Amino acid sequence: MKSEDKRGKIIAFCGIDGSGKSTQLKLTKEYLSKEAKVLVAKLPYSPLNKIGDNKFFDLILKGYSGLRIISYYYDLQRKQINNYDYILCDRHLLCYLAYAYAYNVPHLKIVRDLLFMVDDPDLIFYFDVPVDMALERINKRSFKDRNENARVLSKAKEGYEYVMGLFDNVYRIDNTLSEMESFEKVKEKIKKYE
Repeated sequence: MKSEDKRGKIIAFCGIDGSGKSTQLKLTKEYLSKEAKVLVAKLPYSPLNKIGDNKFFDLILKGYSGLRIISYYYDLQRKQINNYDYILCDRHLLCYLAYAYAYNVPHLKIVRDLLFMVDDPDLIFYFDVPVDMALERINKRSFKDRNENARVLSKAKEGYEYVMGLFDNVYRIDNTLSEMESFEKVKEKIKKYE
């Protein structure tokens, strides 16, 4: 348990759609909640996947996306994160930047640098899977986003590789393993940070 004057440990769960990040977050929450107070914070999907051919519309959506990411962090701070032992982030700025890269949003390093005032997570899990495996998982869902396709996921995966270097404490997990094998790796890493 943390002391009362320190914020909880922030752990982010990242990866392309279908990578298994939500499943691992759920398992982690169940595991940590047995002995700690846990908050789950979810970054909303960026509207970048709605960008069309109109340059003015594109500019508005890109600006709106930026405001949403900033408001996410503002809201997280307002939730009195000092009252929690762990804050589990379903997605993170890293995810936003990876998908921004996929949709050719420029100057990602500048965006990252402008958000230097926001606390980075203590630990970022990046769940790495091949695109075809992610698509196979997505196809089992009842709801599918029209942009969950091989081209976008491949570009997002490329984006993750590009933007991971802008963050510290990124831990890559091969999520082609079974759910429990991957979760054991998550637990092992969390224990090292306690």
